[in-house]
Amino acid sequence: MSGTADPATMLADVQQLRERVRADRRTVTAPLLVFGLLILAHAVAVSLATATAGGPRHSVNFLYWPLAGAVGLGVLWWQARRIATRDGVGEGRRSYRPVTLGYVVSVPLLALMFLPVFFFGVFAPLVWPAGVLYAIARRQHSQALRRASIALAVAAVPQVLLVMAALGPAWLGVDVAAGLALIVVALVLRARAAAA
Repeated sequence: MSGTADPATMLADVQQLRERVRADRRTVTAPLLVFGLLILAHAVAVSLATATAGGPRHSVNFLYWPLAGAVGLGVLWWQARRIATRDGVGEGRRSYRPVTLGYVVSVPLLALMFLPVFFFGVFAPLVWPAGVLYAIARRQHSQALRRASIALAVAAVPQVLLVMAALGPAWLGVDVAAGLALIVVALVLRARAAAA
């Protein structure tokens, strides 16, 4: 190995290293963990609201996902920025910033212009996190996140049927199962990445 290296080769090596670090940071585990935990928190919030006030479940559902979606995206953006600052590689082209800003801007506009979209939070709560994960999947070109968002959307179907059948808190079981599934998948993927 010689003491001098070609500057073009060194620049290409540095760029390749930056791209690998950015790719590692864009893993699917963080969104799956964050939204898995938010889904479980939704089940707890609805259960507590129903137990303490005798049934304000609809108001909790109406507000939870618009706010939780913004919080979840904010957490993901903050974490990605922290890693980018720590590692010195920048946020890259597939940052959480556009998704987060787009969500934060669009939710109030939806509330003002088309209020019925918020009823998804009442009758099909899993549609909200499915939509957010799908937006992240599109931005990051992630098949794993796209599959997770589709699975959540499919899980919303029995959830809607249980809500419409007024079977009490039975529909919360779908929330708990979906949240746990996202967390388990994220932990399995993280373990595989660490082993590789």
